[in-house]
Amino acid sequence: MDAIVQFVRNALCTVKNFNVLGSTFLYDPNVTARYYEFPSPMDQTTPLEILISITQIYALVTVSIAGAKMISSSIKKLHLISRLVSLQVERNDAKKEKNEVVARRIVTESLLQESDAAIRHFFVGVNVFAIGISFVWLSANSYHITSTDWIGGVAALIHALTVAEIALLVLLYYMVKDARDAMRKSNDMKTFAANLSKSKGFSEVDGLTVEEFGWLSADEDDDASPLFWTNGDVSSDVAADGKMLTKAEEAVATKLAKLSKSVDPQVAESLLVKADVCRFEGLREYVYLVLNFFAFYGYAACILVYYFQNEEAQPSFMRTVLLHLPNADADWLGNAVGDFMWTVEPIVILGSPLVAQSITKDTKKKEKVA
Repeated sequence: MDAIVQFVRNALCTVKNFNVLGSTFLYDPNVTARYYEFPSPMDQTTPLEILISITQIYALVTVSIAGAKMISSSIKKLHLISRLVSLQVERNDAKKEKNEVVARRIVTESLLQESDAAIRHFFVGVNVFAIGISFVWLSANSYHITSTDWIGGVAALIHALTVAEIALLVLLYYMVKDARDAMRKSNDMKTFAANLSKSKGFSEVDGLTVEEFGWLSADEDDDASPLFWTNGDVSSDVAADGKMLTKAEEAVATKLAKLSKSVDPQVAESLLVKADVCRFEGLREYVYLVLNFFAFYGYAACILVYYFQNEEAQPSFMRTVLLHLPNADADWLGNAVGDFMWTVEPIVILGSPLVAQSITKDTKKKEKVA
């Protein structure tokens, strides 16, 4: 739903930017006045701007709530993992069995990895929340409220855009990181699957990573992952933490014992399919990166034009950044590019599951032919 609304919002903004259907009722504020008489200067609001504002208010609510939930869930998860790590450090019961030793290592490494993931989730949540709040001024701008000093005027709008741009810059960094991780994971999956297909059982458990353990046990239908904290289970209390850790280690050790004896041949085949999907996800992240980079650049031009209004006094590097365009043209082009990029992005989001499903089907067909 969010992707659909994002598409509608930015598509409407693109329609406005290029004055599509400019002679229709969509651009006539008198049509709006027939249904509701806004005070000045809100009486200049057109039906098209009303439609845009509705989608902006939707983004204000949903994006802000999403960011707040990310922050809240991350804090709860960090509290849980902090307790579990403390318990894991304090435990001094010796493990004699090989699988038990490896199981404890995997559990401990998983806790540390999830701690890093929770910290990132919190940081991303803060930036998502900041982007959501910026829609207060964006929606107000659709009603021409920013031409008054009611909520800070144009200066407040520019400040809101600046905050959103800083938050987007952080998300761009994570897009690069996610894309590289996905491509690396795809290659690792293929290598791991090739090695796995050569042996009936996986005997080299000593060097097994948390990620590889997840790959080996992902297709088992007997129970859920023993690493309960990866699923966001934060309902445990201090009294139950020790028992849950012990149960997790026992479950991991049991799975390791099974894997050392035999590994389903379909696991390797499944990994190859997932590797192709993972590669596609990495390429998709790069597409997101390109789209959002141009959106970032475009909206940044609007901010720079505000701070460097005197074209004759602009530094040479600023003229280069603005492509040597007059301020009015740079402002229009930047906004148009940003809106268009964010119109294309939800199309990619909505189309991705179909492409991933197609990759899975094609890979399975090739395996059957082979």
